[in-house]
Amino acid sequence: MIDINSQQDSLERQIYKREDATNNQILTGMNEQQDLSNQESQPFNLQEVQDQPSMITIQEEEEVQFYPYHHGQNYSFISKFAFLDLTAYSLFLKKNILDKGDKIAEKHLPKLSTFEDLKQTVQDAKNRIKQQKQIKFGDLVRIIFFGQLKWLSVGCFFCHFIEAIARNGVSMKDEKDMAYGFAVLLVFLNLLCFLTMHHGYNFAMIFSSKARMTLINLVYQKLTELSAYSIVQANIGKILNLVSGDINQLEYVFITIFYSSVCFVSMIFGCFILWDRFSGPIGIIAFAIIFLVYPIQIALQSFNSETIKNSKPYQDQRLKLTNELIEGIRLIKMYAWEQAFFKMISIMRKKEYICLLKINFRSALDRLFSLISQIWSSFIFFVILYYGGFRKTMNVAEMISTIQLLTFFKVSCVFMVSYGIQSLIHIKVSFARIASILNIENQEMKNLDQGHQKSKFNTNSQFYTGPRIQLQNFTSFWTNSVTETTKPILKNLTLDIQAGESWAIIGRVGCGKSTLLSAFLYEIPAYKGSFKIDGQEANKGFLSIAYVEQEPFIFPDTIRRNILFGRSYDKALYQKVLHASQLEEDLSQMKYQDHTQIGERGITLSGGQKARIALARALYQQADLYLFDDPLSAVDANVAKNIFQMAIKEFIFQYQVQRNPEKKQPIVILVTHQIQYAVQCEKIAILNDGELIAQGCYNDVKSNLYMVNEDFAQQLNSNLEQKKNQKFIQKPFQQRKKISYKIANNLIGDEADQQQLITLKTYFRYYQFWNIIIIVCILLLEVGSEVIINFYQRVVSLFQLYQEENNIDTAYYILGMLTLGLFLCNLVKYSLNTYSVQTSTQKIHQQMLKSLTLAPISYFDVNPSGRILNRFSNDLSLCDNQTNYVSLDVLEIIGNFLFALITLAILQPYFLIMAAFIIIIDVYQFSYAKKIISQLNEIELMSRSPLFDFLKKTLGGVIQLRVYQQQDWFRQQFLEISNKCNQSALAYYYSSRSFGFNLDVVGFIASTVGIFVFLKLNFENIAILSQGLLILTTYNDSLQWGLRQLITFETQINSYNRMFQIIDILPEPPHNTEEDIKHSNFPKNGKVKFENVFMRYRQNCDLVLKGLSFEIQSGEKIGCVGRTGAGKSSIIQAIFRMSEIENDTESKISISDLNITKLGLHKLRSNIGIIPQSPFLFTGTIRRNLDPFDKYKDEQLWQALEQTDLLIHVKSLSKGIMTDMSDANSVFSVGQKQLICLARIILEKRKIIVLDEATANVDMKTDEFIQETLKNRFSDCTLITIAHRLNTIADYDKVMVVNEGQVVEFDTPFNLLANSLNSISVDKATEFSKLVKNTGEQNTQVIFDIAKSTQLKK
Repeated sequence: MIDINSQQDSLERQIYKREDATNNQILTGMNEQQDLSNQESQPFNLQEVQDQPSMITIQEEEEVQFYPYHHGQNYSFISKFAFLDLTAYSLFLKKNILDKGDKIAEKHLPKLSTFEDLKQTVQDAKNRIKQQKQIKFGDLVRIIFFGQLKWLSVGCFFCHFIEAIARNGVSMKDEKDMAYGFAVLLVFLNLLCFLTMHHGYNFAMIFSSKARMTLINLVYQKLTELSAYSIVQANIGKILNLVSGDINQLEYVFITIFYSSVCFVSMIFGCFILWDRFSGPIGIIAFAIIFLVYPIQIALQSFNSETIKNSKPYQDQRLKLTNELIEGIRLIKMYAWEQAFFKMISIMRKKEYICLLKINFRSALDRLFSLISQIWSSFIFFVILYYGGFRKTMNVAEMISTIQLLTFFKVSCVFMVSYGIQSLIHIKVSFARIASILNIENQEMKNLDQGHQKSKFNTNSQFYTGPRIQLQNFTSFWTNSVTETTKPILKNLTLDIQAGESWAIIGRVGCGKSTLLSAFLYEIPAYKGSFKIDGQEANKGFLSIAYVEQEPFIFPDTIRRNILFGRSYDKALYQKVLHASQLEEDLSQMKYQDHTQIGERGITLSGGQKARIALARALYQQADLYLFDDPLSAVDANVAKNIFQMAIKEFIFQYQVQRNPEKKQPIVILVTHQIQYAVQCEKIAILNDGELIAQGCYNDVKSNLYMVNEDFAQQLNSNLEQKKNQKFIQKPFQQRKKISYKIANNLIGDEADQQQLITLKTYFRYYQFWNIIIIVCILLLEVGSEVIINFYQRVVSLFQLYQEENNIDTAYYILGMLTLGLFLCNLVKYSLNTYSVQTSTQKIHQQMLKSLTLAPISYFDVNPSGRILNRFSNDLSLCDNQTNYVSLDVLEIIGNFLFALITLAILQPYFLIMAAFIIIIDVYQFSYAKKIISQLNEIELMSRSPLFDFLKKTLGGVIQLRVYQQQDWFRQQFLEISNKCNQSALAYYYSSRSFGFNLDVVGFIASTVGIFVFLKLNFENIAILSQGLLILTTYNDSLQWGLRQLITFETQINSYNRMFQIIDILPEPPHNTEEDIKHSNFPKNGKVKFENVFMRYRQNCDLVLKGLSFEIQSGEKIGCVGRTGAGKSSIIQAIFRMSEIENDTESKISISDLNITKLGLHKLRSNIGIIPQSPFLFTGTIRRNLDPFDKYKDEQLWQALEQTDLLIHVKSLSKGIMTDMSDANSVFSVGQKQLICLARIILEKRKIIVLDEATANVDMKTDEFIQETLKNRFSDCTLITIAHRLNTIADYDKVMVVNEGQVVEFDTPFNLLANSLNSISVDKATEFSKLVKNTGEQNTQVIFDIAKSTQLKK
């Protein structure tokens, strides 16, 4: 055993050295920066990073481990047996952290030992899962309890088994000459008992942490194997609730289940002792009586089992809706739908709350029978003994020892059996839900034609010279349950795609373009016909694929890691990819360039930047097949032209071929709505309603182009060859300076920085949700209960006196009344406590939800959704399920201990000296252990947020994981995060165990001294001796458990405190004001005026609008254009007051001549219509998505659908407008989702309508349809359109050109293109004319003609 102090001294020396090194590093860093600034700028002189760090966070630099040991390292077996290693770590934290006024952080945690690491456990469990075709409850039990963790299970069982024997090993006898011998034996067994108990619980805690994280990893690994379709079928809400709720709840269940498993030992010993004590089977009656509680427990918990099952769907749905609220908060605020979501979530929570009340009331009733079981069972037993004629006189020592034994049975048999039943129910329910996830059959694309069987990969396929991809009579379905009535999405497609070809897939919205790409990705459930790759029936993995989806998957990390996506860094390739994807200019404007952190959902990027990062990721893969789902629509015309030329034509078909000459030439399949790029592809396929109506080169399909856009098709028929032969001017590589890799994670705030310390104010705030009268009643009832119990024991100890006075009936009457009073006291106390706990948690949830809906959008920008959702899942679940029990434990155990001390002091005043000794030492230990355990628990709770974030991130990008085959990389990342969770959980458990053990050591010393004091001073007074020994032998466990539960209650308050942080979010300006009533008909017109507007998204951010001024008259149609990042979308943010403008007297935004800051946000936002770039559809029916407030009749909804060209499609659905939208992608295409947003506008009839690049994801004909619909139905409305397609706005009243947050041009399209009405082409040098010319010569003329025609009509 090493000396504790020497190890601490060694650590302290390391700390001082580290501080000196830090100071040197600061000076070195300054010198490095000076060196870097003197270096000559070189093209893309990026820092080369061969091994990319984890996706979890951006680390500024590798930190030296603060405590560079794992628990138990360098300690002998004896030291670890006495928990000296855990005590040393706690003292180390006290001396080096707490005493210096610092707060414990993640960096202060010890390392994980090989035994504690999860890697082997997860791998073993995964292998066992693979061996099972169907996972059942029993299989999971065997894997978790008897798999790699079996030795922990055995250790837990063995320790608790020995503890049970020790607890039952002494029976008090009447013989006085044996008293000291029994006292020595009692002391020895007490020592053995508390040693084995603590080691048993320590093993159980390690088991619990590892088992919990193993289950989460099994679920995660299963999810990474599933297709996107399969995950939707699995129910995302259920997955989130399973990980955050069910599995976390198992944390406590796993700890108690082992203790419950040895109750049979107590039963056997108890029967033997009672048989021996009462010289026959009469003693067994006491046991039989206490067993009467079992049927009650089983009945109550069986009811609870059903209620728990019923509550889970409500929890799943609530979490799913809450997740949708957080994910879609920006658009929900723009639609002013906060109240609709508040109502939907509140309804689910109310149902869940009712279930929780039932569960907790039944559990409280179960606790009632268990807690006072030693009282009512002993009373019945004594009555049977005396009035049944088994005893003529009652022996006080016999009675006291019986109560002592029954008191122990209360814990080891009744309480633990109760907990055991509850634990089994929770394990059964949770394991069944976990098994349902693990048993999900992955809906890989299967051929429904019986004659087609997937063949194995032929290694000679490299010599195959036919088409690489062949579709013949290919018919696909978005369901795996295909019947004769099932409508196919794609119908009888026949395609031959050769290596080296570029294909364009075009067609109207909803025609099946994205579904065709999903087929190439193997993401559709079923198909008929033939799908071959290199002449063989297609199998996943034959071709390496790169995929850019319409709604890019961007995860919160750096731009570089988003592009590399798990692949090693190749500097030359990386630079080429950045150049080809047109990201150089964007990166040069960012402070940290490609090390810039991207916010969640890509909130720091524009739509075009997200599309280009996804494109760069695809290019970096050097794939065989590139699938591009309309990435060109998200960028402006000039960038789109450059991307098509440099990324597709040059990078893929030239650079990649030169780089990989041994591989077959790649294939590009481009889904696009921009025909000018489609005609430059070698082949074109035109889809209509899932059918292939034309394919081939341009000349083969040009007669069918009218189906997409007739005018544009006619325009393309002229001078196409001239267009193809135009020389493309290559942009040079941009130069930028090398940057240091020491980067601060400055966007997403560190959760630890947001945590608040627990103070008395926190407790006071929590109990403000209670009724003060109820609190007083509970305290009085607790005092009453303790008085009754002590009075009961006192009456029993004086039984000999009652017998001598022949007043035995009075004694039994008193005992009976005390038993009844105790029952009633506790019944009322439990009912009041349960109701108060659950009601307060319900109120907190509602306040949290309300605060979240009123939070400014900036809050969501800097807080990951997983962190926010963690409050509504993990923290809320802990409070729902644990607070009631923990608060009752604290109340009863601490109360019991105080009364025990008072009683002991009365019985034997000398014990006051020992009591003072106990209190002083325990208070000292409690004073610092409370801070350590509470702060470690806070770290443990915070460590769950990244886990949850990563899970949500994975669910959002499961297609990308499968396409780029990065499942293993993501699993490894998840395992690393899991190990961090395990590390923080074990640190918390170990500190808690160390504290409990040290308390027990003090208590053991005190009880040992007390026993011999009582024997010496009260040997002749059997009543005092027996009652004193009873209290001494039972209070020790209660003390340490009570203080530990007091700390546990503080950790519960930690969860409440984290929820209070949501409640305390500073809200955005009021949603309703008095001005709303004065302006009930707002807006009277659609006039919009900006006056010298300055705006920034968040404090300490740069200005995005810099003195912006313009005026839009009512009814005008305004097009807003400009390069990416110019501030176009910021104008929309300002109109909707998503971000408040700078507080300047000269800055003002007016709508209908009214300063919008005077209006409530709900009034403002609900009177402006918006069609966003990314359409937002939430869980529920089509009807609920169109009309969440139920303001309109079904007839009005059908009319809106008819006017948006969706009527036929929706009527084709079996349930019409009541069709569930849980899997929106299988119901609507992206373009059709935009039409749903248009239908919302038609229903609401707004006077101001904003389109935020809303038609980017639809074909030009649908774009025209949307524009015509808006112009015809809203001719008197103001229309503001942010557009990349300049054709869309060529006939608008005015065009606004924005650059660097200012309006640089604002006039009619024609005036910005021409010098006079006599002009026949673009002849004016303006920013707008430059943008128009970038669309190409032919399209420039088309835009000019439209603009001139519009001008002449005025």
